[in-house]
Amino acid sequence: MMDKAERERIETKAKKLIKKGKTGEAVIEYKKLLTGSEQDIPIRNIIGDLLVKSDQKEKAVQEFEQIADLYEDKGIYSKSIATLKRISRIDPDNLKISKRLADLYNSRGFKSEALVEYFKLAKELKKNKKNKQAIQMYEAVLKLNADDMDARETLAELYEKEDKVDEAIEELNEVAEHKISKEELKDAYKMLERAKKLKAGYPRTLTNIIEIYKKEDKRKEAFKLIHEILKKDPKNLKGLYILGNLHLEEEETDKAKEVFLRIVSESPKDINARVKLGKMYIQEGDLDKAFEYYGPIVDFLTKKKKEDKAIGLLGLILSERKPHLKTLEKLASLYRSKGNKDNLEIVNRLILKVCRSQNLKEKKMSVLGELLNLFPENEEYFNEYKRTKKELGLLEEEEDASLSMNEIEETVDKTLAKVDLYREQGLIKNAKRILQNLNIKYPDHEKITKKIKEVEQVASEAQAGDIASRLGEVKKKETELFGEMKQPPSPTEPSSLEPDSGEKLTAADVFAETDIIPMASPDEGQKRYYDLSNRPDEEIEAIKDIYNYQLRGDTTIVEKALSDIVSDFRKALNEKVGDEDYDNHYNLAVAFMEQGLFDEAIEEAKVASKDKKTAPDSFLVISTCLFQKGDFKEALKWLKKALELTKEGTESAFSVKYEMGLAYEKLGDWKKALEIYKEVKQWDKDYRDVTGKIKKIKKKT
Repeated sequence: MMDKAERERIETKAKKLIKKGKTGEAVIEYKKLLTGSEQDIPIRNIIGDLLVKSDQKEKAVQEFEQIADLYEDKGIYSKSIATLKRISRIDPDNLKISKRLADLYNSRGFKSEALVEYFKLAKELKKNKKNKQAIQMYEAVLKLNADDMDARETLAELYEKEDKVDEAIEELNEVAEHKISKEELKDAYKMLERAKKLKAGYPRTLTNIIEIYKKEDKRKEAFKLIHEILKKDPKNLKGLYILGNLHLEEEETDKAKEVFLRIVSESPKDINARVKLGKMYIQEGDLDKAFEYYGPIVDFLTKKKKEDKAIGLLGLILSERKPHLKTLEKLASLYRSKGNKDNLEIVNRLILKVCRSQNLKEKKMSVLGELLNLFPENEEYFNEYKRTKKELGLLEEEEDASLSMNEIEETVDKTLAKVDLYREQGLIKNAKRILQNLNIKYPDHEKITKKIKEVEQVASEAQAGDIASRLGEVKKKETELFGEMKQPPSPTEPSSLEPDSGEKLTAADVFAETDIIPMASPDEGQKRYYDLSNRPDEEIEAIKDIYNYQLRGDTTIVEKALSDIVSDFRKALNEKVGDEDYDNHYNLAVAFMEQGLFDEAIEEAKVASKDKKTAPDSFLVISTCLFQKGDFKEALKWLKKALELTKEGTESAFSVKYEMGLAYEKLGDWKKALEIYKEVKQWDKDYRDVTGKIKKIKKKT
């Protein structure tokens, strides 16, 4: 390592050489002092200046670049930017430096400065016919300013030159849509004509042309254009959608229905078309047909744990103020599987009402049985259950009709104890037969249902030669426990000892554990099967509108009950989402926050924050909810956590800091609030009302 005296000797010699005009030799001397550390910065500045004076710009740029590197490595970005700007003045045509300067401005949140540099680069690269690099710069410009339509037009031109036709068309459509929104229809049409020349049948272009036709009240031209497209390509689904929607706007329901039926025939899995058809059938009052189109979607959504959307779809059918039995039963099954007792009662009461009006006694008894399991203390359900059972002739003895609920429970408990005796001896089939008979007598009883599930999971261990001795053992224990009592059909009957022939399988059983579901064909009574496992999520999102419509719409008694069901369901939905499905937990948190369910939102966001990817946004959700609850101190704590995970100098970081300023303001800590607002203002003086905030605090203090 060079000592101090040696350094001073070299510096003195270099200065003398400079005075003599021997710049080159002076540079050689100064380079002897370089160590590769930040201590080099003053020396490299001198070397750079000497090289500039001796007209060695390229070498000077190299020295200043190394200075910029050293500043950037140390996080001294302002000086790194200043050095790069100095290089730009020395060598204005150095595109590499311009790009580096633009990127550094962008990363530090200086949008306007970054835009200037990117735009300068883009024009220079385009001028030099370096189209690929120019495209990158124009894309960077649009990331910072999406409303720069001139940049979009230029980018479209460059895409076209590089044979990126679809990208060019997309940009032209962006410009056209912007002009349509400003009612500049002629200019918009010119953009679309350019796009149409590139690719005649591009759906977005045609949709926008039709939008212009509609604004100009040129309905005939709109229909003519779409028919021309479909004449060339009858199976063009995008075109069919446009045509169907045009008919709907013209209130030509029959024609619209015909078009959407064509779509479903071409693409039976098309969810959006099924939703449209369902809505039309609902308007016509054909709820069975609507359910035919909605039912498979509901099953699919349920399997994918999107029950809120399934409920919204079913709610649309029920919104017609007609109680539709199939829809109500499907809704009940959702809450039955969820174990949502209160909601299940609401739906079952509606089903009960339908059963009474249509005299559906068997179904009524089944529903009453379930209601009794849910609410065993309800005498109204109990009495109607007994009456219905008697009407159906299911009470074998007259005195059974007068049995109290306690007596029924006692009978059930004794019979289930006998089932356990048979099961212990490995006589599973006999146990099953006793349960079957008991279930006929007391259908949907919770204890019986539970025991049936237990027995079904047990395999028979008895060999044919052991059956007689085991039966004898059972009867002996049975007599000891219960005495001689009447029992279900004797398990000693030959039929009860025959081996099981196997369960019958239905199509639903076959497909139960797959993503393939039965979907009714609109034209046939048979069922066809379609694989929905790869259905894009964005297609399902269309159902959101229907769900929101159901919540907003006019409510009858039925609908009010459904609105309550939806609300309760959303509160409990997190039970359906896996613990590691962090994106879903974050989405739930946002949904709950929007509904004002702040405690639920905080709970979901805390789960989502376990994933690094969703943690910063989750912390912001938590802080927002706490802010709404008035707990500003706790909100500030979560904002600080979010800031720790946010890249310094980015827009996101300053956004978090601004929120921290608001929290400090609420807590009366004017000094800290002012410090943060000043920092935000230095980054962007027009950000929200930061300038006004600073003036307000200064006035107060």
